[in-house]
Amino acid sequence: MDVSVENPGGLKRRLKVQIPAERVNGAVDEKVKRVGANARIPGFRPGKAPTKILYQRYGEQARQEVVSELVQQTYPEALEQSELNPAGQPEIEFDGFGEDGSLAYAANVEVYPEIELSGLDDISVEKPQTEVDDGDIDNTLTRIREQNKTYEDVEREAADGDKVTLDYVGRIDGEAFEGGSADDMTITLGEQQFLPDMERGLVGHKAGEDFNLDVTFPEEYGAKELAGKTATFEIKLKSVAGPKSAELTEDFIKEMGIEEGTEEALRARVRESLEQEVKHAIETSVKTQVMDNLYEANPIEVPQPMVAQEIERMRKEASQRLPEQLQNNPEQLKQMLPDEALQEQAEKRVALGLLIAEVISAREIELDQAKVDEKMEEVAAGYGDQAEQVKQYYQQNPQLMQGLQAMVMEQQVVDNLLENATITEKETELDELLNANQNAG
Repeated sequence: MDVSVENPGGLKRRLKVQIPAERVNGAVDEKVKRVGANARIPGFRPGKAPTKILYQRYGEQARQEVVSELVQQTYPEALEQSELNPAGQPEIEFDGFGEDGSLAYAANVEVYPEIELSGLDDISVEKPQTEVDDGDIDNTLTRIREQNKTYEDVEREAADGDKVTLDYVGRIDGEAFEGGSADDMTITLGEQQFLPDMERGLVGHKAGEDFNLDVTFPEEYGAKELAGKTATFEIKLKSVAGPKSAELTEDFIKEMGIEEGTEEALRARVRESLEQEVKHAIETSVKTQVMDNLYEANPIEVPQPMVAQEIERMRKEASQRLPEQLQNNPEQLKQMLPDEALQEQAEKRVALGLLIAEVISAREIELDQAKVDEKMEEVAAGYGDQAEQVKQYYQQNPQLMQGLQAMVMEQQVVDNLLENATITEKETELDELLNANQNAG
């Protein structure tokens, strides 16, 4: 089998393969014999038709059918012969059969880049230093009370943050339109749940008032027949309810999972939780800086088939935060998160994956099973009474275990690179640290 490699540039390779006629004919003969063994041809008993007759009937069909089979057989052989290491599936182009009966095809692939690591001993990191104080606990408790707020009817004028209930009928040029009316619609003002002109127009009115509002639909409004038009809405404001933060009563605190029901116990739990968040955020910050150092010191070209796979993975990750109907609509999801919006980050992820693999090889880093077990305990602990079941579930699921091991190995790489890194400490406010960690995630 003749194999040659062309280099069009970058990571692209064109693998040209010519399968000799003897192998092609042998495959065709085998295919014809298999078909002929059960073929019913007038004048002959099943399986007894002469080879010449079988070739007349099935020869051309057999020749076409063996093409894909021969490619599947010979492509791995051609890779081994050419010593190529492709990063993804090939694009096959058939050159057809030669006059001598040979078969030629070309496989277009991208290969992994050759990497020569640099800058591993020049890594610099600013390690955040953050202490949880009473003020941070106070702020967290305020957020908890706000997140669990209730609403009470008020007699004052509606303001941002209030929850209002209304009936409305909308008309354009005096005519009601589809979807332009509702009864007992509830809106929380200021949360941009509704048309901006509508929300702004409700502010300053009291419950029981009837009034009209002119509302202009945005130019990019989903219903094209309404886009850019102005409608007059007849409003009946039925109620205005103001927010009231939850009180830290014994019952409320117990609902938060604090059996003691005391504010002191709640504050202790909040402190513990914040300290865990700080620890995780510091680790994430350091890891991100190490990876950024590695990436910037080692610019490499990445195989686009791997980038395409990473884009799909990222899109799937993002879809988990969207409503279920969008998760199950790939076309709409792709419109919301087009390839070009994810391309740059996907290329960085792929590059870092290749660089990490190279560091593991160069530094001869081996997976530490004790750290895997420790990570398993940490993950399971987050599930409380179900910790043992979670561990069993991981142990019985190879894909989950591989993900856990990859996470641990990545941290081992970070720890290895930190051994010779320049580390300086930086005082950081709690909110700044946690917000940075959230954005990094």
